[in-house]
Amino acid sequence: MQKDFDLQDYLTRGVERIVTEAVKATLKNPKESAFMMKFAKASRNASSKRKKAEENGEHIPPFLIASITSKCNLHCAGCYSRCNHATVDSEPVKQLTSEEWLKIFNEADKMGISFILLAGGEPMLRRDVIEAAGTKKNILFPVFTNGTYIDENYSSCAVELAEV
Repeated sequence: MQKDFDLQDYLTRGVERIVTEAVKATLKNPKESAFMMKFAKASRNASSKRKKAEENGEHIPPFLIASITSKCNLHCAGCYSRCNHATVDSEPVKQLTSEEWLKIFNEADKMGISFILLAGGEPMLRRDVIEAAGTKKNILFPVFTNGTYIDENYSSCAVELAEV
């Protein structure tokens, strides 16, 4: 008889696989490797927090998707965000501030969430939120971007935040 599917365990193992592969990918660069090893430890601690919460009947997911803006500079064919009208050409309305996002990131950290995908619209338009995310050392923030705003300013910002 097949064991019942455990979504929490499945998602946690998925995050652990990503972290393990990222550690392997950084082995040639000691700084990157040290950063990823610290994150791997933080990820294990986050998993323990989620397990304790689960034992108390509270389900905490191992990762989140944060759509940090509805603004985008492109009109890509098949864009999920434009398809459901979450991204439009007008200025965003009722957009969270970087301080509000940082509060969410802090709460996520306390709850044991160790992976937050930053999406949009085009998340690179929210440098303030990217910088706020960079202060959270226990959370990995992949960015789902079209790449058109990646420039020297973002590259130097990423280096500065990684060294903090």
